[in-house]
Amino acid sequence: MSDADDAFIRQSFDLIDGLDGLSDPLDVQKTIFDLVSRCGFSYFAITRLPQPSERIGPNLLLSVWPEGWLSHYDRVGHYRHDPVVRHCFRTTEPFAWNEVPHDLHDDHRARRVMEEAREYGMGAGYCVPIHDAHGFQGGISLAGERVEMTPRVRRAIHLLGLYAWSAASRTTSRGRKPGGRLLSARERDVLSFAAQGRTREETADLLGVSVETVATHLRNARSKIGTRNITHTVIEALRLREITL
Repeated sequence: MSDADDAFIRQSFDLIDGLDGLSDPLDVQKTIFDLVSRCGFSYFAITRLPQPSERIGPNLLLSVWPEGWLSHYDRVGHYRHDPVVRHCFRTTEPFAWNEVPHDLHDDHRARRVMEEAREYGMGAGYCVPIHDAHGFQGGISLAGERVEMTPRVRRAIHLLGLYAWSAASRTTSRGRKPGGRLLSARERDVLSFAAQGRTREETADLLGVSVETVATHLRNARSKIGTRNITHTVIEALRLREITL
């Protein structure tokens, strides 16, 4: 056991203890970054994992990423080919980027993602996949030019990542009503029916309102949650525990 490892592990537990007292996402971001930078990480991101057709940018909770990388990543569509992202969907175990199975690197688009990441100063990385009770997925990804971690430090970062995800989710949630709800009761009703596959007409009949009223509630829910379509709104409402299946 090295003194450096022991110090890092103690600091990780101290940080975990302190996260509950933070309410500003920028404080969470700085606190995490100050610690993980001691392992050689220059960058990190905490993000939900959207569908392959979507962009990663709107799903980022916290990030310290190289200047220009995110806009480039989204613009050229790297997300759908990123082998690190693909592996996050396959496993619940944390992994170093160089541990991603070779079959995920086989096509030229996946290789391009990793080659360009190196050009932005991210030659090595470590990822903690997140899977919650409803099956929604996210991840904490840390990167740098060169990273060295002992098994004990890797385990500490794994644990830190789980708590960091919770802190990021909590501090980046949009403003809620006093009861903890973001949506009105009727907005939750129409989204619940949408989640069941009901059409607007069917929902209007079940609730005894007009189709236009249903459309208004869906539009308001989409605006409050900050999503672009009904499918995305339903997914986010489930993730935020606004509705259940």
